[in-house]
Amino acid sequence: MSRATSESVQQPRGRNTAADTFSKSVLLIACLMIAQRAIGFFRSFYVCGALSADEVGQWDLAFNFLMLAAPLTVLGIPGAFGRFLAKYETRGAQKQFLSRTLSACLIMTVLTCTSLWLFSDVVAEYFFGNPDDRSFVRLLAIGLPAVIFFNFASSWFSAKRLNRFVFRIQFIQTLFFALACVTTLRLFTVSAQWVVVSYLASCLVGVLLAFGYVITDREGETCDSQAIKDDQATFWRSLLPFAIWVWVGNALENLFSLCDRLLLVNFYPNPDVEIQYLIGQYHTACIFPLLLMSIGAMAASTGMPYLAKDWEEGRTESVGRQMNLMIKAVGLICLTGSVVVMLVAPILFGEIWKDKFTLGEALLPLTLCFCSIGAVSAVSQNYVWCIEKAWITSCFVLLGLLVNFVAGYLLIGRFGIDGVVGSTLVAHLVVLLSVFGICIRYGLKLDNGVILIGIALLGIAGGKASALVGFLFIAVLLLWTSMIIDAQMRRSLIEQLKLRLRLV
Repeated sequence: MSRATSESVQQPRGRNTAADTFSKSVLLIACLMIAQRAIGFFRSFYVCGALSADEVGQWDLAFNFLMLAAPLTVLGIPGAFGRFLAKYETRGAQKQFLSRTLSACLIMTVLTCTSLWLFSDVVAEYFFGNPDDRSFVRLLAIGLPAVIFFNFASSWFSAKRLNRFVFRIQFIQTLFFALACVTTLRLFTVSAQWVVVSYLASCLVGVLLAFGYVITDREGETCDSQAIKDDQATFWRSLLPFAIWVWVGNALENLFSLCDRLLLVNFYPNPDVEIQYLIGQYHTACIFPLLLMSIGAMAASTGMPYLAKDWEEGRTESVGRQMNLMIKAVGLICLTGSVVVMLVAPILFGEIWKDKFTLGEALLPLTLCFCSIGAVSAVSQNYVWCIEKAWITSCFVLLGLLVNFVAGYLLIGRFGIDGVVGSTLVAHLVVLLSVFGICIRYGLKLDNGVILIGIALLGIAGGKASALVGFLFIAVLLLWTSMIIDAQMRRSLIEQLKLRLRLV
């Protein structure tokens, strides 16, 4: 690991705002993932146990709508922070960077929320499958700004390598969401609407907390007089092309979460089946898998600023080593998590949920497999971002989305929801292989451990037995050979772990 990425930035920019080291960031994000997942499990168990299957389906559609609308609204500008903020930070122009991007996001948010309010009937009919849900859509329009600026704040502090702030903001938001869900569902009507209200309120709490940190972070900031002279046209010509391609990629990736749902809403062959009930079943099959995918997204966003710094300073070999390590680490987490989930699934779906979501349990291997592949894909795209060719990954995601829709449309008539989920798996695999190909084309050397872990992840789709065989095979290689992690890296990781444990 390079000295630049292993030491804190020495120049103070305010009270207690020195950047976190890479190893500290990894530790913080690991703790955040554990805390979020534990709280998220509790919240998901409670919500799915309290709501009916069709109400769970409505909450699923609402959440995915917010995840799609938030980055679409702001053209993916926050998604470019990890790659571009370092350039302006070194010139003392981060205040300028923040004010310009924040102003642009505010304007676009107002326009989007106004449009959603005015066209709520159309959104309700084609997105939720029921024009009577217009009031539900207007609730989402009111709360969308909280989601947008919660994501904005998380991206800002992550790009500044202030991951201790990210930890606090996201932990408080997760905890508040869980507590609000329990409180509102007990005090008021048991419905998806109160789950949405709880989520929006938790994002607002996160925004308010982040605002206090922004004020602290700006204290004592120095400014380069030459940086101030940069006009806005130059600024946006540099930032916007990259941000737009990130936006396109994020929008297309979010459509993955919606494509299968929209196929079910608009093309399911049996009109006697309640679609929101069906989506509720699918939602339960995705609770654990989507947590694995979020681990990949979180690892990617955390690692990007450090990879970008090494890349800008010419340490391309260090970038390659870190990329291989990140891909293998995320793959191992997903493989282990998938095996554990499938082993405990009978208890969860049978004893805790009283066989209310039997279809969701049957879909679990496929959803675990495609979410694990998606997590690895998210990390792999960091290398393409380092070479500033985000448009290439957007093209690959578009290809995957087309595969998802076409295959799902052809299979839904014969195989129903199984065909839709299978098409999603194939689409994610197409994206991953395409990203691997372009990374290799531009100089990234993937080691054998990446390939072996990838094969083991595919075995998850076959069910509990094949997933367990793949896990044991990788475990043997990890413990007794150097095919997954070489001896030098193993010693380095053990030393880092011992150091962190002593500091704790």
